[in-house]
Amino acid sequence: MNDDTIFAPATAAGPAALAIVRLSGPRSHEWTAALAGRPPAWLRHGQLRRAALRDEAGSLLDQAMVVAFHAPRSATGEHTAELHLHGSPAVVEAVCDALRRQGARPAGPGEFSRRAVLAGKLSLLQAEATADLISSRAEQARQAALAALDGRLQAALEALRAPAIAALAELEARLDFATEDDVSDLPRAAMAASLRAQAEGLLRLASSADAARLRLHGARVVLHGAPNAGKSTLLNALCGAERALVHATPGTTRDLVEATVRWAGLEVTLVDTAGVRAGDGAAVGEVEAAGIARGLQALAGADVVLWLRDAAAEAPAAPMAPDVREGCALLRLWSRADLAHGPAPADVDLCVQRDDDASVAAVRDAVERTLRRRLGGSDDLALLRSRHAEALRAAAEANVRAAAALDDDLPLELAAADLRDGLDALDELIGHVAADDVLDVVFSTFCIGK
Repeated sequence: MNDDTIFAPATAAGPAALAIVRLSGPRSHEWTAALAGRPPAWLRHGQLRRAALRDEAGSLLDQAMVVAFHAPRSATGEHTAELHLHGSPAVVEAVCDALRRQGARPAGPGEFSRRAVLAGKLSLLQAEATADLISSRAEQARQAALAALDGRLQAALEALRAPAIAALAELEARLDFATEDDVSDLPRAAMAASLRAQAEGLLRLASSADAARLRLHGARVVLHGAPNAGKSTLLNALCGAERALVHATPGTTRDLVEATVRWAGLEVTLVDTAGVRAGDGAAVGEVEAAGIARGLQALAGADVVLWLRDAAAEAPAAPMAPDVREGCALLRLWSRADLAHGPAPADVDLCVQRDDDASVAAVRDAVERTLRRRLGGSDDLALLRSRHAEALRAAAEANVRAAAALDDDLPLELAAADLRDGLDALDELIGHVAADDVLDVVFSTFCIGK
């Protein structure tokens, strides 16, 4: 347990009906009771009590409700308290100033959750899921965070960890009693097969990281094509608002224009880009060239690219399809199809006509189908962070090395060392053993007061 007592507002800044200030640490009850002008025993576990809070000079801070939780029956395992105040920023600031003068320390990002993890009240995975649940802005993100928060992800990882623990115990037992006559031969082939199967399970879960990223952080859909191909018009139609300027003059869009929508339960960011001219681009000015460069950079982070080819242009088949990163879907659109000079090319996925709601709906449906395929089944467990996938891959590689050592009839010490490396990676992922620098990185992303 920590020797210091921390505090922080647990509600968002700004005027509101209510505001909550949290405390955690050995003196949280003493200092809460002092503000209320009561002895610490007045604070009964889990009982909400009304109090007039006053500073050390006796000046009234607020008429509030206070509740205390006694160690170890609290969220952090320590004595904790909550001050339920009127939601005035001035009230919150005055109460925090009074706590600071008493000796309480302002909490750092995620410090309450970090104390909960260290006290065994939360696993590291659950703490991360809590932060992701707070920041979730779409249904898929909410579901992904809850799948980890309710322990399903941890249970799956514990199940994948079990064969390695059993194998290591078997190896270490044989190493400890290698001179005993009644020690049976080690079933190397069966153990190696089990470890490889476990490695495949770890890699399958690691491969779901892309789907988890989409669920938690949303998708980026980039509109790309020649000037006046209808990109800005389509963006406005897809998001239902006039987000991008539409004009007959080529090269109107110079910078990235973004609009956020919610499709397929995901937060989807639509990105309009500067038109890319065919040929040597001699007519492109410095500003337009910079806009085109930004558009090409946007392709690198896209999950779906809508490539618009202008059917009304004299040579609509001339531009080449853009290069997209691995895993990014490319949808070829035949835009302004009602003005086409001829039939659409064979490689076109969709035809889009001007002022045609059905065309726009077809584009949205195609994007949603593409994203759903990337998401997989709705019951899939979600890896919340990139460190999760890295740890799973490291554990899988260690298991494969251990299996190879067993197959090659190498000393058992080598296979055991590999298995320990794999278990160390899983233990750090789950939070059984976590270095301070790992915890620092994890909790640095949390909000103050959580």
